[in-house]
Amino acid sequence: MNMSLRMSLVLAGTALIAASSGAAVLVVRSSGPSAATFPAGKALGDTQTIRLRANDLLVLLDSRGTRTLRGPGEFSTSAASSSASASSLAAITRQVGSRRARVQAVRGEPSGATGGRNVWQADVSRSGSVCVANPSDLGLYRGSAASEAHVTLTDAASGKSATVHFEVGQSIARWPADLPVAEGNKFAIKGAGDPATLQVKMVAPVPSGLEGMAQSFIRNDCNAQLDVLIDTFSAPSGS
Repeated sequence: MNMSLRMSLVLAGTALIAASSGAAVLVVRSSGPSAATFPAGKALGDTQTIRLRANDLLVLLDSRGTRTLRGPGEFSTSAASSSASASSLAAITRQVGSRRARVQAVRGEPSGATGGRNVWQADVSRSGSVCVANPSDLGLYRGSAASEAHVTLTDAASGKSATVHFEVGQSIARWPADLPVAEGNKFAIKGAGDPATLQVKMVAPVPSGLEGMAQSFIRNDCNAQLDVLIDTFSAPSGS
């Protein structure tokens, strides 16, 4: 059994245990000496005590948001997290209309939460997997919008390319309509700094709530989208 399949089975089993035991807290980031004990995707009980060592960092997520713990020390998973309102979660997980859409060969310009970030937008400067629930909702995001840019996406299998024009100040654009998106597709990206490669991971059904969304991103290695979800609902660090 390869490592990727083994990890998927472990995470699936963890999610099943969490559902049956009432666990309500998910580890979404970990580093330091205890990282192996608390890997991303691990479900914890909602009244569990966590013991961290020096240089440990743990980010927990529940229905209220995320919380960062820094060791050494003992912490309870029942401590308050940031407040994740229904409206803020909806904003970051769905596509809505935009004020302008001057993009070549694209469907229009989506926007989402504050600054237009949305978990269904692929970061054009960051290689890795991109989770897609609905191809028509897939967007593109660039972190620096100080200058105009022409970003070219090329399908690795077919060789077909499309170019997206970002104006000065524009961070968000839609995925090119003439580049089909399907499970396993790989796209090479140029024109947004260092070249990057994206691999599509289709997500069905669409996960609900913060925990379901995070678990789906972890399971599919969609780390850039996980970071957007975590950073949007971050609370002050615990130490």
